[in-house]
Amino acid sequence: MATDITTDHLRELAETRSAQGKVLSVFINLDPREFATPRARATEISSVLDEASRTIRELDGLTHDERTALQSDLERVRSGLGNGVDTEGARALAVFASQPAGLFEVLKLPRPVDHKVAIADHPCVEPLARIGTGELWWFVLVDRKHARLLTGTVDGLVEVWRREDDVLARIDSDKQDQDGRSERRYERSVEKEIDGHLRGVAKELQTRLRDVHLAGILVGGRKDVVSHFETLVGSEVRRCLKGRFDADVWNTGADDVLKAARPVLDQLGAQRDEELLAKLEGGLATGRAVAGLKDVLPTVHERRVDTLAVEEGFTAKGTRCPQCGWMGVSAGGPCPADGTMTEVVDNIVELAVGRALGQDAQVRYFPPAESALEQKGSIAAVLRF
Repeated sequence: MATDITTDHLRELAETRSAQGKVLSVFINLDPREFATPRARATEISSVLDEASRTIRELDGLTHDERTALQSDLERVRSGLGNGVDTEGARALAVFASQPAGLFEVLKLPRPVDHKVAIADHPCVEPLARIGTGELWWFVLVDRKHARLLTGTVDGLVEVWRREDDVLARIDSDKQDQDGRSERRYERSVEKEIDGHLRGVAKELQTRLRDVHLAGILVGGRKDVVSHFETLVGSEVRRCLKGRFDADVWNTGADDVLKAARPVLDQLGAQRDEELLAKLEGGLATGRAVAGLKDVLPTVHERRVDTLAVEEGFTAKGTRCPQCGWMGVSAGGPCPADGTMTEVVDNIVELAVGRALGQDAQVRYFPPAESALEQKGSIAAVLRF
């Protein structure tokens, strides 16, 4: 399936704040290995929403108006999910609701997640970031007469455009009308028509690239055609080209296209992680990077983070100033920035990730076996300044 998560969508959610109330975030696991039938899924959805209801009733610190608004939001969620929401292909659901913030979204997730109910003044986006920041890729398939464009993330693709130019038929017809033409001239005409076809595809990509933020473009097809095509694209498209892969251009389904491109995507991901770890090492020596929660949190608050690296599963308690948003690892007390009494946060890492995403920073998760990050306190950041 094509995931509903994209980098831009994550940032929009992370930036959402409810000044007059709270945001209800609900994550529902629908792993088909556990919930294979529609009835099992419906039962699981109902169970998690019942848990959300108990949380709203029992959570300390809510005002009467906030609790009332949350109960209303929960009814909207219950009604929305109860009216036959499409869960086909979803491994999980993420639901965000806040009438004061004008927010109501149901996202289909491509991977299972743990059940979770969160109430805060912002959406809980950290589970989405752990799945992947949903970087958007383009997969362009070209041959001498066909072209297709598929778009999506590492979790799924959808086809958004295709083109078929019957260039050889036009040339053959032309040849019949001019049977005196030399073979060499005929071949030049063929190449000219193919060149026009590829230029048209390049122009289409250039037009579609406007106002789109991509992780990159991978091109699939026969090597000689792909090589020629890459010489014809404009500079903006060329900057996005990240690699090639072999695939049948016209008859391959979206899942098979992704499978064919997976080795290239995996290689690019591993290379990027290696580069990030090297950048962290160099930055720690020059002051352009920090490691450990105590040093990372102030840089997030100061909006200095370019890339945040987090070990999967890392959580920690912390404190937050409800007035200015300062975050720390102290046990409580007044905020060092404005003197407001801080409040305890059960998972300050989750809050830091959401804040970083809302500041247009990149967030990368590393497996727990990645000792290089574990030795840095399980969290580190490359700084903008």
